[in-house]
Amino acid sequence: MNGQGSASIPGEVAEQAMHWHLELQEPTVSAATLAAWMSWRQAHPLHEHAWQRTQVFAQRMQDMRSPGQRPLANAALRQQPSRRTALKQLSLLMAAGAGAWYLKDAALVQDWRADYHSRIGEQRRLTLADGTQVQLNTDSALDVAFDHQARRLRLLRGEMLISRSPRADSRPLWVDTVHGRLASTLAQFNVRQHAELTQVSVYQGSLSVQPALQPHPPLLLSAGEQASFNRQGVLDRQPVPPVAPAWSQGMLVAQGQRLAAFLDDVSRYRRGHLACDPALADLRVSGTFPLDNTEKIIAAVADTLQLDVQHFTRYWVTLKPRMA
Repeated sequence: MNGQGSASIPGEVAEQAMHWHLELQEPTVSAATLAAWMSWRQAHPLHEHAWQRTQVFAQRMQDMRSPGQRPLANAALRQQPSRRTALKQLSLLMAAGAGAWYLKDAALVQDWRADYHSRIGEQRRLTLADGTQVQLNTDSALDVAFDHQARRLRLLRGEMLISRSPRADSRPLWVDTVHGRLASTLAQFNVRQHAELTQVSVYQGSLSVQPALQPHPPLLLSAGEQASFNRQGVLDRQPVPPVAPAWSQGMLVAQGQRLAAFLDDVSRYRRGHLACDPALADLRVSGTFPLDNTEKIIAAVADTLQLDVQHFTRYWVTLKPRMA
């Protein structure tokens, strides 16, 4: 293999290549899009290298032999069901080369094997067999297992709001994340699993938090409290308003939030890449925004802060300083 073939591809370039792949899957592709795609390929040798590897990657995904992986490959490469997290997983795998083709433990596989999952931008309401109400936030996945000992929920990714039914029997409700276990009786609480930690907020009742590797007794949280924990222990504990989160009502609320962090939140509800020029990262955003149209959120924030919205493709959006 020559040096070009073995060269590593930066993650951002790999993700751009995957975006172009999705753009070209559209039923109709404009001449302007084709010209922009060719311009991107010619702009740097790494771009062309990333594009060629993307094509090999796409073929490998289509040719997967496993019955369980073939629909996964097809769904991952179709434009409509594509997810931001899935795209990042695919671009990282593509950038890593042949050693990363084994997908058994990829989060993308977890999504497609989950008992319940929500799409990008979707808030999905569920009623479980015991009457427990679960609302999944955007791009989330959940497994459910009830037995004689307990009701067990495993949050595979994302975020959910749980409200216990008063008619539920005495079996405890256990909620597992990669970082530990929550146990409750009749609590209403929100759980969000990040890569490094899990955050739980309690709105009604109480629950216990048991980090996976902590031998100490569990931490008890009451209504109006929030905690973050990893596998080793509880990281912080603080008060929180005892009201359901804004996302469960289809809203996004910002109160003096850094622009970079705000765009990270918005990007959870849309496919593709959304960011700002690093020089703008510390600008502050305040407001209440409906989540059903992220394009309007971006336009409103850009107008308020006097910024330009730059579209590399429809899935790659960056806020830039407004030109005079």
